[in-house]
This record gives sequence, structure tokens and C-alpha cells, in this order.
Amino acid sequence: MKKFLLSIALVAFSVANVAAQETSAEGLRWKGIMNNGFWSNWEISVAGGINATAWNELGADQDATGDLGWQIEGGLTKWFNPILGARVQLIGGQLNASDDNGLKNNWIMPHADAVINLSNWIGGYREDRVYYAKLFAGAGVNFVNVNDEAGSGFAGVAGLINTFRVCKQLDINLELKGILSAGRDMPRGLDVIAAKYGQIYAATLGVAYRFNKRNWDKAYNQEEIDGYLASIAALEAGLAEAHRNEGKLAERLAAQKAATDQALKDNEALRAELAKRKTSVVASTALFFNLNSARLLDRAKSSMQILAETIAAAPKDQVFTLVGHADDETGSPEYNQKLSEKRAKAVYDYLVEQGVNKDQLTWKGVGSSQNIFPINSTNRVVIVK
Repeated sequence: MKKFLLSIALVAFSVANVAAQETSAEGLRWKGIMNNGFWSNWEISVAGGINATAWNELGADQDATGDLGWQIEGGLTKWFNPILGARVQLIGGQLNASDDNGLKNNWIMPHADAVINLSNWIGGYREDRVYYAKLFAGAGVNFVNVNDEAGSGFAGVAGLINTFRVCKQLDINLELKGILSAGRDMPRGLDVIAAKYGQIYAATLGVAYRFNKRNWDKAYNQEEIDGYLASIAALEAGLAEAHRNEGKLAERLAAQKAATDQALKDNEALRAELAKRKTSVVASTALFFNLNSARLLDRAKSSMQILAETIAAAPKDQVFTLVGHADDETGSPEYNQKLSEKRAKAVYDYLVEQGVNKDQLTWKGVGSSQNIFPINSTNRVVIVK
């Protein structure tokens, strides 16, 4: 009994020590797989099958063998990564001695094993694998009732577990094992007095249920982590730039709204002027441009829509002159002459597009020769007369 208690204590200490090491070694990796937490990757198993005994006789050259017996077993296994695990198992059953009397011996054996998944070790971890070959080896205490007297002692155990995966929770196990024990702790018939050592060979078939977390997480190396962090930083920078662009767009929209509001006010003023004119309409208006540009501004387009209505209401024989100007502080006289002509032509083309009769329009450019406004920058203009 003291040996049994000592064995159980050793098993408990081993499992606790492994768990403690695992907790303190959170960063451990195995072939790109993270070691798991203590409560992950557990399985419980039950099985039943047959056994046979054999032992070497002291001082003799031949071995003695026993008859077939039966056994049942239950185990609890913890996997630390896809190849390494630890198991505690309790075996119980009956061993048959080899003599004419057919003595039957009740037998139990608690033991703890280290388990290696050969399939994952050699072939790499795969969740869709159907068959796994697992080696195990360990030690325990052998309790055998020999001729109504209890015998017990330490024993070693090793074997192969053939696992067939049914689903992610359930496995079928065909386990083949051998147990080596001192001969005095083995069942023996009346014709066997003593033996150096004995063996128990067993084959069992059973099921295993895997619970809590059943799969394994990928481990990322430092290069991959740095790449992910760089990608995140790039995304954050892009998001910040998008926010900045959003602010600029809001400013542009506000400026455009202000220009539109001003154009509407100008249109209302022109409409009021048109209401006063019943028969003959004479229009004179100014359409402004940006520096070195002949592109029509939105505000100018809004004013020209009203101008088109003004011309349409005028007598058919009335001709409107579009005079382009440029300021004299920028550009040479030759450049300013061409720029003023482009501005006048741009206004002419737009009014024709709006349906104005081109026979009522004429255009010319005077360059920077005529500064009609006291502020020089306002001379970038087309005057409609």
C-alpha cells in the first residue's frame, strides 16, 4: 500500500510540474504550433480486451506462459502540444496462471505514461488526419492476488495506441501494450516457484472522448509579427490621412456652398433687374477669372445663366460684346493679349452652349491695355456690354 501511495504522489507531482512549466513558458513553440493552456486538449478513454502472462523461471532456460485473461481500463490524457502528452490509466481484470489447476488471479495496475504522437511528429500536425500512431511508456504499481495473498510491486509499461478519428470529439483506440514486472509480483501456478521477471501482454479496444479545446493554435515568428504590426501601422496611417482628407473636403464643400449662395443672390439681383426692363434690355456685367486662367468659375457660370435669359429677352437685333481683360502686373503684353482673348472666347462658347443666338454675340480681347478697376487683380475679367 505504501508503494501504491508513493506512485500516485509521483504521478500527481509530475502532472503539476508539467502544468507549472507550461504556464511559465507561454512563449514555447513546436513546429509553428503554440503550446496550449492547462485546461485545453484533454481526453478520457475506456477500453476492454484480453491479456496473457509469461515469466522467466529462476535458474531455468525455458520460459513459462499463462492462459488468456481479460481486462478493462480507463484513462485520462492531457496533450501539451500535437506530439507530447501525459496519461494516467487504471487497469483491472483477471490474469490466468499456467498450471493444470487453472488458477485465476484478480489484478489491478494504476500507472502514468508519457505519450508521443508519431503521426504528428513525423508528418506534421493536420486536423483532417484520420489515423494516428502513438507510442507510450511509463510506470506504475502491479497489484496481484496470488493464492489469496496480495502481491504488489513496481512495473514498467510500454506500447502502441492505434487511433482512428471518428469526429472531432470521438476516437476509436486499438491499444497494444506490454508490462514488465518482477517475477515475485506476478501470478504463478503451483509448478512455478520463483521467477526473475514476468510479463503481461494485452490488446484492448475502446473509445476516447476529447473535451474542452480540441485543436491547436498557429504560432507566429517575430518576422511575421513585425509584418502584421507594419500592416496595422500602415492601415492606421491611411485612416488618419482619410480623416485629414475628409476635413479638407468639408472645407471645400463649405467654400462651394458659399459661392453657390452668392451666385444665387446675384441671380436674384439680375432677375429683379430684368423685371424692370420691359422692352429693350441692355446688360453690362463682369465675369471674373483666376490668375493665369481662362477656365470659367462656377460662380461665373451661374451669372451667365441669367445673362442668357437677359439676351433672350433683348431685341433680336441687339448685339452684346464680350471684352476680355488681363491685369498688367503679371505676364508680358503679348501673353496677356492671348489670355484676354481666351477668356472672352470661353464666355462666348458657354453662352452659345446655353442656347444664346451667336448672331447676338461678338468677342474680343484687349490684354492688359485697359485697367478698368482700381484693384489690379480684379482686371482678370470679361465685361459684357
